[in-house]
Amino acid sequence: MAVIRVGLVGLGEVAQSIHLPVLSDQRDRWLISGVYDVSPSLVTLCRSEYPTAAIFDSAEALISSPDIDAVFILSSDETHSRFVRAAVQANKHVLLEKPACLTVREIDELLALTTNYAKTIFVGYMRRYAPAYLAAMEELPDFADITHVRIFDLISEGRHFLKKSQNILYPTDIDPALLACGAGEREALIREVVGSDAPADLVRAYRG
Repeated sequence: MAVIRVGLVGLGEVAQSIHLPVLSDQRDRWLISGVYDVSPSLVTLCRSEYPTAAIFDSAEALISSPDIDAVFILSSDETHSRFVRAAVQANKHVLLEKPACLTVREIDELLALTTNYAKTIFVGYMRRYAPAYLAAMEELPDFADITHVRIFDLISEGRHFLKKSQNILYPTDIDPALLACGAGEREALIREVVGSDAPADLVRAYRG
């Protein structure tokens, strides 16, 4: 099997805790060929730990590089649609971290764009393949018979747990203007769904 050359866009928590270690462990299948992040310290860290990775000046440069076969989009939620579009235009395989996008509109636009796409686009809902999940699925009634689902707990504070088991770098050197711009884009997309007058708690709940 040919080794697939991977470029990672976004080197934050999920990249450090999951994707980079797995890619490195399975080096007979994958080569970490390129990285990009808006944090210089994250780029420096990952380049020191994964010396096969070239550093790119932009996500678009990494995605369009002929030295990259597959793009892992691990960046902020509001960037997903934009980077998937670029990857489709560059004819690359894509692993897209969840959530795929923040709105159904974005998803519909991407589906229309990729109707006859020959490459793989995989959204990282990996738990659906976990043995415990598969076992639970076998015990559930048929989907059509389920009329009500109640969730008692939603545990989404990954940082709380990861800090106890892994040495994750949370950068402090990202341009504040860039952070503000991303937050604004994210808020606009969420309010496209929940409404411009929705309270902040609903915005936070929707994102979760």
